This record gives sequence, structure tokens and C-alpha cells, in this order.
Amino acid sequence: MKSILQSYIFLVLAGLQIILGSNRSFAQQKAMFSQYMFNGLVINPAYSSVDDALNITALARKQWVGFEGAPNTQTFSVHSPIKESNTSAGFIFMRDQIGEVITENGASGTLAHRVEVGDNTYFALGLSGGLSKYVGMYSQSGSASAAQDPVFADQNSMRMNLGFGMMFFSKQFYAGFSSPYFYYRDLENASSTSASYKPHYILQGGYLTDLSDDIKFKPNVLIKYVNGSPMQIDLNANFLFKETIWIGASLRSMDSLDLLAEMQVTPNIQLGYSYDFTTSRLAAVEKGSHEIVLNFRLSNRGKSSTLPKCYF
Repeated sequence: MKSILQSYIFLVLAGLQIILGSNRSFAQQKAMFSQYMFNGLVINPAYSSVDDALNITALARKQWVGFEGAPNTQTFSVHSPIKESNTSAGFIFMRDQIGEVITENGASGTLAHRVEVGDNTYFALGLSGGLSKYVGMYSQSGSASAAQDPVFADQNSMRMNLGFGMMFFSKQFYAGFSSPYFYYRDLENASSTSASYKPHYILQGGYLTDLSDDIKFKPNVLIKYVNGSPMQIDLNANFLFKETIWIGASLRSMDSLDLLAEMQVTPNIQLGYSYDFTTSRLAAVEKGSHEIVLNFRLSNRGKSSTLPKCYF
């Protein structure tokens, strides 16, 4: 029974790739991360303006452990200010896979600029653009008739993506609005239309306050909207103890309860882990989701090796 349910859910996931778009759709939902507050560049290209240090971040997410064909995602991002200017640049490399059927590997660049709008308060605007290789082996989706059904025709194409983001921030708070995949098109399929992909709009925010000399509290919120789909809300609360360990939890609507922990291994290295307890019906056939984040934060050439702390 479990095997049948797994196959059914997987076929639904594959079918959504087709139903939500045009006659050769690529309307899949983009990956969502539990530790978005520690991996900001992948959801908002303006994020690189927040920190004046060189940041290198690697993330690996294994979703729905125990469920055959479950998504897994890896990202690698780098961002840094450009010399002493208020402009920053970044690069993102991403691999997204659903079972053996759907894979997408891509790279994009980001560019952001900030202006001071108040006392140590800034507004930043960022843009991103890149290419990815999409392979959809829909004929191997598990159905005996799929190989003969033109609806499940395989896809192998290059795609381009353009995104934007903006952030308003200081040392105590941040607020952002972005669409990292605002314009996402197949370069090899002339028949694709604007209905083939619906942009994801993301609203995010966070605030930092001191509870005592050794404890800081940082609540975060992320709201994702896709036209035609229910709005998804992620509410998060993190506590920082002795500038060393973050402990937190998130509640994601219609999806999961997440536990998070981040540790400052050295002044320049931060390691994080999260575990998602699924609250949807998928809990019957899977054992939660794992996510690991590793961040290197380094000074730029010519600057002191002691960096001011960045909490966002």
C-alpha cells in the first residue's frame, strides 16, 4: 500500500509539471529552504548589500526522506562588495532534482546597489540573470502508458531566468520583496507562452533584539505567493546564545514544523542544520526533510580580519 501511495504521489508531482503550464509546461514550484534567513542570496538578489564581507555559502537539502523520488537540492553561492563601493555582486550555482525524472542545473549572477536613506539604514535594489539546463524524463515517470503518451513527452532544453529584489535594512531589522525567477523561459521551445511559468513573489522580514547580555532574539517571516496557488507563510523564531549558537523553530503553513540550529564554529565559519516535520498527508510515506548549510565569511583584501558581526 505504501509503495502504491508513493507512486501515486510521484505521478501527481510529475503531472503538475504539465497541467500547470502550456502544452509543454515547465511550471514546477521552485525549491523552498528552511534556513532562508541564513542563505538569503538564493531568494533575493539584493541580499548581497546587507553584508560588507565576502560570503561563501553551500547548502544541501534532502526532502521527504524515505519517499522514493523525493526532491533534493544543492546550492552554492558567493557574494561580496565591489571594492569600497556600495555595489555588490554574487554568483549562484544550483542543482535541483526530483527522483530520476526531473533535473535542473544552472548558474546565475547577481548585482545589487544600496543607498543610505537614514542613519545606518539602507535601501538596496538587486537584479539577477542566468541559464540552466532542464531535463524532464517524463516517459520514465513510472506509468506503463507514460512512454506512449505525448503529454509525457521528454524535455531537454536550456532556459534563461531574470529576477529582481529589493531590501530595506539596518543593524536591527530587514524587509525584502523579490521574485528570483520573475522571467523564466525555455530558449529552445518557441511555442512556450507567458502562461508556462508563474513567477514566485516573496516577501520577507526579520528583527533583532537583545533579551540579555548573552541572548539575542530574531523573529523572521517569509511569505510566498504564486498566482493560482495558496499563499505560503513561514513564521520563524531564532535565539542566539553567547554569540555562538542559534536555536530556532519555524512553522510553514500547509507543510511543516521545522527545527533549526546554527553554530559559529570559528569566527569565520558557521554550520547549520534543520529538520522538517511534515504536517501534510505526505507524513504517512516519508520521514521528514534534512537541510545542511555551511557558510564562510571572510574579510576583503586590505581590510581587518576582525569583521563586524552580521546577524542577517
